[in-house]
Amino acid sequence: MTHMRAYDPSRPLISLHIPKTAGMSLRSTLTDWFGPEKLHLHYRGDQGEAPERHNLQPGDCVHGHFNRLRGIGALDYYPDACQFITFLRDPFSRFVSLWRYLHFQKRHGVAVPALDDDPSFDTWFERRAEAAKGEDPFSFLAQLPWVTPPDNPSSIFENNFVTIGITENYLDSVRILATALSFPVPDDVIHINRADDKHRLGDPIDDFSKWRKRHEDVFHLEHEVYEIGCNFIKNAR
Repeated sequence: MTHMRAYDPSRPLISLHIPKTAGMSLRSTLTDWFGPEKLHLHYRGDQGEAPERHNLQPGDCVHGHFNRLRGIGALDYYPDACQFITFLRDPFSRFVSLWRYLHFQKRHGVAVPALDDDPSFDTWFERRAEAAKGEDPFSFLAQLPWVTPPDNPSSIFENNFVTIGITENYLDSVRILATALSFPVPDDVIHINRADDKHRLGDPIDDFSKWRKRHEDVFHLEHEVYEIGCNFIKNAR
């Protein structure tokens, strides 16, 4: 079992919002817990401006899209950071959701260079598969503070993470997080920005199911890391 660190309220907490993992819902909960004066955000500006670097104080929390392959990683901004939280999602479901969300952004006028030539899903998949031979900034592994060692992926969480959440077990994950941070355990949770993908972003995920097995083969390290998170939630209940 992965060994988590005990939360130290005298140190800042870094919340790694992996895209398409209910991060906006978690942001609302963190705001309730820490208060707007202690919760800081780490997101690019509307024109792609780099996130603000905050002068962190004891007990602060920073929540946002960190990505070490894009120069906005947690340790790029806060090299002394030592305690983290994050939520993971089934890697294939997240892959499809990200594909559809990028199209949603493009339709609404946001520049998405990866879609400039209007690739098919199959082409997009093969580009990501090629990128996976190294490190791909679209992979959720790029959001983590360090490179994930293929021979020991659980070490990425050892002694540095307070908890790992799982989007598919969101309520249990938030309750475990509340206990770890010594906040009241909620009876329920709110969901923000959870769109019905079938109506908002295209066809349901079942239409992409023929790619799942290949995704598991190509992005096996992502799936291994996700299983580590699932096992943590199962054992922490």
